Amino acid sequence: MKSLKITNSKFLKVKCSKCKNEQIIFEKAASNVNCSVCKEILAKSTGGKSKVIAKIIKEL
Repeated sequence: MKSLKITNSKFLKVKCSKCKNEQIIFEKAASNVNCSVCKEILAKSTGGKSKVIAKIIKEL
């Protein structure tokens, strides 16, 4: 049986600066995250924690 690895990573609720769409993203995304409505970049992958460009509304 594999052990469960607990991380301190969070999901973030962000707001797109271009179209004001609210979207939930993972704090440590492996690739760039785009807005699902207007395709604006919300977060850029850095290999660790993502560089969030959009406004963070809430940590989940």
